[in-house]
Amino acid sequence: MKCGDVYLHICDHLDEDINSERCRQIRQHLAGCPHCTEYLKSLKQTITLYRALPPPRIPAGTHRELFKTISTLTTKAAAGTPKRGRKTRKA
Repeated sequence: MKCGDVYLHICDHLDEDINSERCRQIRQHLAGCPHCTEYLKSLKQTITLYRALPPPRIPAGTHRELFKTISTLTTKAAAGTPKRGRKTRKA
């Protein structure tokens, strides 16, 4: 496993079984790579600091608008409507 693989997969698999093949590969890589070990240490510190903060307070109107937007986008995506800002290529 290369450093780039560790960077890509370390966050994606935080909830993965600690004994999975990918987790074993990551641990093996970390054992011999000081750069990735520092990356993991920094990631853990960031998570710790984030958890120490109080949850953000979102005004009710903003919360409703956010979920309205998410619902609209999800509905459009499910219907196959092209996303805003994306152009389709002609064949």
